[in-house]
Amino acid sequence: METPSTGYTAQSRHADWPFGEYYRKHTDLAAHLHEVGRRHAKRALLLYTSQDEFDQLDAAYSVGSSVELLAKSLLAFVDPVLLIPNNADATTILKYSGTKISGVEYPDAFAIRSLEASKALDRLKQIKLLPPLWVMADPSVLSVRNAAAHMGVVHQDMLRSAIRPMVRFAEHVRLHHKATALSWWGKELSTIAPEMVEADALEWQQVVRAKIAAARVRVAELHASLPARAANGILSSMEGYWRTHIDHNEKMKCPACGFNGWAAGEADRGAGEPDYDEGGPTYWSKLHVLHFECNVCGLELTDEVEISIAGLEVDIEFQDEEYSPEPDY
Repeated sequence: METPSTGYTAQSRHADWPFGEYYRKHTDLAAHLHEVGRRHAKRALLLYTSQDEFDQLDAAYSVGSSVELLAKSLLAFVDPVLLIPNNADATTILKYSGTKISGVEYPDAFAIRSLEASKALDRLKQIKLLPPLWVMADPSVLSVRNAAAHMGVVHQDMLRSAIRPMVRFAEHVRLHHKATALSWWGKELSTIAPEMVEADALEWQQVVRAKIAAARVRVAELHASLPARAANGILSSMEGYWRTHIDHNEKMKCPACGFNGWAAGEADRGAGEPDYDEGGPTYWSKLHVLHFECNVCGLELTDEVEISIAGLEVDIEFQDEEYSPEPDY
């Protein structure tokens, strides 16, 4: 990980992103976001257990700021244009692309629009750079920061629940850059952060294993109560229909009993490549699985992390008979 440059004056051709009295150049933007995000992560981890309310307020602000800035740093390391918000104006596009046009005043860093934190996480998801144990539906990290920033309020329990996903995200970024825990977190925090992530992962694994074990016990007891020759047929008939619906549902083999369960999630219509034959086009969409349930054994997995730990696909492609592309005019 390179250290971003410092010391450029306002008159320098490298005066792109202000930082204190001086400026950093555009090619240092990703490293700058990483450095500031790392400092927020360390500050949050140092302060979140404090009994002082103002320390807790600082920690709450740093929890969300760390995730936002580190997320944006990952995007910027790929290409700073990924930081351009939707419906950006020309000056914003010029700023994030690092383009300077002769005769056109270079955009002011304080005047351009910024990509929202949640949108930055969405883009990381799209390019497969989110941490493996990251629940998109969990708003605690950003909501804790927003409450602190906008209303000056913090609750210790909410702060402590938000620190774990922040540390998971920070550790994901550290490992992505192959940095040591000592160099990234410092001596006092270098063992705490990895241990926290490991404990989190173990807890999730234990929950999923317990759910699967309980489901297998249920289906075994049910199987034993049925006539031996007809048992599998009766159990198969129980697959039934989905109970939980989000955008779309697809059948998925249950990891506990082997019968078909139902995956529910958000559908990205038309995201797959269409097939063409004599009968016309076949359109494919993608399902991001957020929930799994099995009517046979009763297994229920309630977020992306549990689904992934159970060995199921989180993103699946399905033939979409309901989708038709917008006509080109």
